[in-house]
Amino acid sequence: MTPDKKQKLNRLIALIFASVLLLLVYGPMAPWFVAADRVLYDNLAAHVPSKPLGNAVIISIDPAGQDNDALLDTYGQVLSALAASNADRIVLTEPPEIAEDARLPGWSVAMSTEKRVYVPTRHRFADVATRDGFLGFQSDDDGVLRRASLWLLHDGVMSPSLPLAIAFDNRDAAHSHRMSSEEDAIYTSGYAPLPRLSYKDLLAGRADESLLDGATVFVDSSPELVAAEALLPSGQFVTISEITASLLADVEQDRTIIAPSWVSALEWLAPVLLAIVAVLFMPDRSRKDIAVLAGVAVVVLLLVETLSLYVLHVRIDLGRPVVIFLGVSMLTMWLVGDEKKELQDAFKRGSDFLAAGRLEPAFAEFRRCRPSDTIATSMYKLSLAFEQQAKPERAEAVLEWMKRTHGTPEQSGNQQNVNGAPTRLGRYVIEKRIGRGAMGAVYLARDPRINRPVALKAIPIEKEFEDEELKEARMRFYREAESAGRLAHPNIITVFDAGEDKGLAYIAMEYVPGIPLKQFTDPKRLLAPKRALELCACTAEALDYAHNQGVIHRDIKPANLIYNPKEGSLKITDFGVARMTDNNNTKTGIVLGTPMYMSPEQLSAEDLTGHSDLFSLGVTLYELLAGEVPFKATNIAVLMTKITTEEAAPISHMRAGIPPSVDAVLAKALAKKPQDRFTCGAEMAIALRNCARVS
Repeated sequence: MTPDKKQKLNRLIALIFASVLLLLVYGPMAPWFVAADRVLYDNLAAHVPSKPLGNAVIISIDPAGQDNDALLDTYGQVLSALAASNADRIVLTEPPEIAEDARLPGWSVAMSTEKRVYVPTRHRFADVATRDGFLGFQSDDDGVLRRASLWLLHDGVMSPSLPLAIAFDNRDAAHSHRMSSEEDAIYTSGYAPLPRLSYKDLLAGRADESLLDGATVFVDSSPELVAAEALLPSGQFVTISEITASLLADVEQDRTIIAPSWVSALEWLAPVLLAIVAVLFMPDRSRKDIAVLAGVAVVVLLLVETLSLYVLHVRIDLGRPVVIFLGVSMLTMWLVGDEKKELQDAFKRGSDFLAAGRLEPAFAEFRRCRPSDTIATSMYKLSLAFEQQAKPERAEAVLEWMKRTHGTPEQSGNQQNVNGAPTRLGRYVIEKRIGRGAMGAVYLARDPRINRPVALKAIPIEKEFEDEELKEARMRFYREAESAGRLAHPNIITVFDAGEDKGLAYIAMEYVPGIPLKQFTDPKRLLAPKRALELCACTAEALDYAHNQGVIHRDIKPANLIYNPKEGSLKITDFGVARMTDNNNTKTGIVLGTPMYMSPEQLSAEDLTGHSDLFSLGVTLYELLAGEVPFKATNIAVLMTKITTEEAAPISHMRAGIPPSVDAVLAKALAKKPQDRFTCGAEMAIALRNCARVS
């Protein structure tokens, strides 16, 4: 299945899942998921600043040992004492019951003449009190009181709640925009405790009358905590008087938490929009991107609900939208979770097919991968392979795929000589010189067929060889180019093509922006040991792959390792180049390799194995860690003697912070005899990574 089809399928699955989840969360399973809204609201509401009702106290009359008549007399005495203390408002939240056919106590007459007294609706005192209002607090099924009604329809008449009725009688609060709104309920948060007075102290004249002067006094028969009526979102247990006082404080201070009509529409719209976002933007992203997007969305939702509650005093329930969005996000992460590995496997299979000459299966596997520079490089190589097999129509099919996925090639018109470089080599258009070495120059060029940049290494083969030597050098050059061209590894620069033009043999290679590790051998610019070890481990793995393909590099050194710090990637370049031009009779000795990185057997002109590359890699690692090579001399003869006979100084003595385990790895890599070194690059890579873990 191609990536596009995979994305479409993932998007369809996510859409179906989101639709079903929306129907369940807001439909039959709403009672289960509403807990998400409640938990989120409770945690936020518990921290909403609460202000107590100004100049207010609570007096609880202990009903123990008193019958109903005695309790009524105690209430009368308390009201009389409060009137004498100049209390402003008296709220009887739990007055004693009086039968319908019983006479009201005589002291009740004072309720309508002396002070403002407020009682619950339907109580007998409602006929003589200043105002009445209903008290009906219904907790949610989890036992928490979150919502209090402001109005109640009774006998065809809308009756206010007791807190609202008291507030209506307060001129200072009468113009609150929330009181005059059409809201039918307010929401609780926390309770700011009010002072309490003993009714016995009040009746005995021991109470502080300054607390009662002009105060709002709540009279009940429910001691705090013991007779708690409800549990608030803040986790506080409160009595009826405390609930009434808290709601009255919110109403009169214009701090009521409400849920306007537009909130309901937003609560329905939010999950739908979030589900659409998840379906449209997540299936084509990586797990990391999905996690970041989900995290940002959740944080935004939490901020919206928090700011609405703290600043606007508006309750918006976004717990369920968060659950839906996280659910779709986790499903999408699961759907795309194996995609990266699947694409890596497809690329590996395609590379293996290409190396084996099975071009059609390779084309099929590469097309499953996402378009990228790496895939384009492999496809380019595949098109050349089709041409070599005399299948130009298949090569064109590959190029056409690259045009569709990487854009239409533009014709290059740059035919000018740049810095003395040739304008073209073969079909490649030279743009600029980007390097020079003992074996020639390296140019940045462009393949006009597909508008792809390439690194073009040009070697003056005709100047270096004559007659029969030139013929032999050409054969070796193309043979080694073919061997290097078979290598397909993420840490090896791909060789696309090789040819000859204008007396120059050229090799077209993958162009990789980066920095040669040679720049990090300066003692003032050394890499961190852990990074150097990891880069050399990647090199060892790539060498292991090349050696298994029968290809030896022969010139491993920091200058041939290209490092991209931004991406953290490394590529080996110049595979086989030293061998391509190797001839003991060349005029300038462009063969070389680099003596200070050569293995003892390479200096002795013996037949080489992959162990020689591992020795050179050991020298490279030593230089990256210490800022100098392990073997130095003023002339080649002394250098050869040191490489073949002397042991390198322990690297842990050269630089602080390097563990002794690195000494052991380098000692094995720099062993004089090939059989004493690591058996393969993979073994050396494991040893280097083990050292990196303790660095």
